[in-house]
Amino acid sequence: MPHSSTACAGAASAFLLRRIAYRAGAYAPGIQEQLFHEVTTPQSGTSVETVADWFKRRVSDLQEIGYRFSARRVAERTPGILAWVREGSGYRGAVLPATYGRLHPGIDSGEGGDILPYAIGLAFDRIDGAPKDDLVMVDPWPGMGGGRDRCPVHPALEAAHRDRSYHAIIFYWAGWS
Repeated sequence: MPHSSTACAGAASAFLLRRIAYRAGAYAPGIQEQLFHEVTTPQSGTSVETVADWFKRRVSDLQEIGYRFSARRVAERTPGILAWVREGSGYRGAVLPATYGRLHPGIDSGEGGDILPYAIGLAFDRIDGAPKDDLVMVDPWPGMGGGRDRCPVHPALEAAHRDRSYHAIIFYWAGWS
């Protein structure tokens, strides 16, 4: 998981796209790593909007190498997105803009208790040591205090996502490779 304080949405998206491709049996490190790295840069991964623009530009490149991804911008309440990702059994993921201060209380994150822009990913994956896959929150900027980048969904996620008007981008596998 690449850590980034300036391209959280892109870092979470790159992680999710790799995990979805792996689940679909299509992931093999190679030329697509350049594409996945590109979305982790501030130019392409600063926000859900810039990730959506990157995906529009690169979806044909991903499809040409056998990656059958689709993505969609949504404005959906957090419980609906959580259920949708869970039902996908690893073939779906979502990136949600969120308020950093709500998910990391007590960490000085700038003016107003927030760093902008901040986003987390949601995946159906296995947390280290867990016996089975479950819904996982992917945090591209867990802070400098040794926070975990993959953890159970934070109880304050609903409030942190609501602060950002419930915007999100969802990713899913749409075929066979």
